Parts: sequence; C-alpha cells; structure tokens
Amino acid sequence: MRQLFTVIEGGAGRMAAPASGASPVSPAPAASAWRIDLRRAAAFSDGEIAAWRALLVRVRVADPVHADPDYLLSAAQHQAGGRDLVFALAWRTGNGPDQLAAIVPLAMPHTLWGQARIAPWQPHGTTVTPTIAPDSVGEVREALADHLRALRPRAVLVLESAVDSPKAPEGPRLLRAVIRRASIPTHSLIGVRTVPAASRVERISDPYRVRDAVEEFLLLDAQVSAAPIIGDPSEAALVRVVTRLFAQRRQVTVALTRRGDAVVAASITLGHGAEAVVWRRVSEDASTGVAPQRADRSA
Repeated sequence: MRQLFTVIEGGAGRMAAPASGASPVSPAPAASAWRIDLRRAAAFSDGEIAAWRALLVRVRVADPVHADPDYLLSAAQHQAGGRDLVFALAWRTGNGPDQLAAIVPLAMPHTLWGQARIAPWQPHGTTVTPTIAPDSVGEVREALADHLRALRPRAVLVLESAVDSPKAPEGPRLLRAVIRRASIPTHSLIGVRTVPAASRVERISDPYRVRDAVEEFLLLDAQVSAAPIIGDPSEAALVRVVTRLFAQRRQVTVALTRRGDAVVAASITLGHGAEAVVWRRVSEDASTGVAPQRADRSA
C-alpha cells in the first residue's frame, strides 16, 4: 500500500493527501498563484536576500536580529548538526512582479534513511519563527504542503505549534563559578594602600575594528568561562561570521571594559536602538551568559 504525504498540525491533527485520481484539496487557481523555491543557505542570491529583508520590514517581526538572513543563514551553515536544512521561499505570483510572502526554514529528511519528517527549523537557543505575511498564512501553508508533497510523497510535514505560539526562551547556561586567584589579605599588608585601577568602556562598531574586538572577546571568554566558545569550533565560527556580516551593515557593537591594560568584561550587541539584543557577554566577575537579552537603548 502506498504511503501518502501527511500534514500534522502541532503534532496532533492529521490530514492526508487525496489518493491518485481524487479531487484536489484546494482549487487550482489558488495553487497557481504561488511559487515555492527551496534554497540552501549558501545558494541565496542578492535579490532574494533583499526581498527577505523587505519582508521583515513589512511583517514587522518581533525579533528582526535573529530573523535576519545574516544570522539565520550563518547558523544554518555552521550549526546544522548533520541535518539537511533548506529555506522555503513562498512567492505570490500573477499580479505584477513576484512578491515574497514567506521564509520558512525547514529540516529535511535524509533521502535514504531516517524518519521521513519535514519540520520547521530554528537555531539552538532562539525562538525565531518562520516569517510569513499575516494575510497569507493559510495560503502559504497549503502551497508549501503541495510543493513538498510533490518532492517527497512519503514524507510527513510537521507544522509545529511553535510557529504560532513561540516557546519561552531558554535560560542562560549554568556554568561553574571561576575560582578567583589567591591574594594576600589586606590586613596583612603594612603601610601599603591599594587603589583599584579605573575601568573604561570602549564601544567598537567600525567594520575594520570589529574583527579584532571579537578576538579580544573570545580570548577573555577562553580565560574565564567554564565552557569557552572557542572550545566549540562551530560556535566560534558562528560568532566570527555573524559579527563580520553584521559589521558590514554597522549592526554590531563590541563593548570592551578595560582595567589598566587588561580586558575584564566584554559583550557583543547585534542590531541597534530598541531592537538591539545583547548576543554574547563575558566577565571576569561572573560566568558567561549566552541567552539573547534586550539591550539598553544607550548601549
């Protein structure tokens, strides 16, 4: 018996495709008004990226930093974890120039083994959801299901509830406290007064200086964190690539806190203004927090 393409809404309801020769689920005109393109992260054209950013502006996404192609495409290339990741672009056609109405990141099943399961994908530690124009959600899902049905007739498309109701963001990783170096008690010093060196904060957003500032951030992180970023090559590559791409659009700020000649704290902020997020942060006085946080307007 032939196994048919199946759509699962939120992992609960199930809708099977009609058998061969049966009447289609949706009228032909609706399907012909849409074009679905599947792109891997390295295959996007400049025009597609420009249309993606225009869609983000039209939809007014809640988290434009993590929904930006510079972030999502970099994460897909460096943190795929062996999965076959593609981005579905849904274009509305037939009324003038084609207009991009949705970007849906998908984890595709292997062609030879593994479960035939297609599901929305998001980078680890984020709650970014597919970007879909509000007036096109139903049509996009139907067009996407029709396209994937033709490609993988034995697959199961799982439209998780997270698309409509994002999960609560994960908390920061709990890292062990860094043991301070032993020092001579102050009461044992005679006739010596210690004056702490003044701290100064340097905020770097110039594209030509961001790379060196990121390396100083990674060096401090390697010195004081229990789980250094540099210890995970894919994570370190993601930090370097994302900051380089955001710097080209002046959308990243690296803040270095110096005490004397030493860097004692550092942070990386993506975006600017009210939409900026503190993406990475490290300090000699505390463990590293890696969960994205809203940045202060003054940052």
